Amino acid sequence: MKRYIQMIAVLVVIVLLVSLSGCIIIPLSKYYNIPAEEVVSVQFYDLRNQNANGGTGFNQSEEPVYTVPEEEREKFLKDFSTLEFTDTIIIVLAAIDPSFSYGEWVVRINFTNGQYTFYSCAGYGETFNAEGKRVSSTHFSCNDEELEKLIGKYYEIE
Repeated sequence: MKRYIQMIAVLVVIVLLVSLSGCIIIPLSKYYNIPAEEVVSVQFYDLRNQNANGGTGFNQSEEPVYTVPEEEREKFLKDFSTLEFTDTIIIVLAAIDPSFSYGEWVVRINFTNGQYTFYSCAGYGETFNAEGKRVSSTHFSCNDEELEKLIGKYYEIE
């Protein structure tokens, strides 16, 4: 009986600590090391005007502003693999609706199996199968200045 009361006391303390802090934060990070032989093309999308005009951001009907030439694709993928993408899992007791969107720049990588993935700096990315159906999404993002600098190595940003 005494052990039962101790366990309840510990649980109450944990709940109080989480309640007082408001949330639990778990940071995550990853690097995308994508083999060049699995990639058909790499494209860049410039969403600076849409985001500045209050637009909703990226949609699949957008036209890419640049496609990385085949002879530069492997070098781009190697450079891309150095970007750290981070996510933060936040466990909040209060009901909130976190919103995620694409950032000012989006990189689309098209794979040999027909799938394609969008990567961005604002915490949202999606993977679609060859039929265009979304098969996964992620909230990993990279530093926006680092992504813009990387894109600037391959595409002249105005």
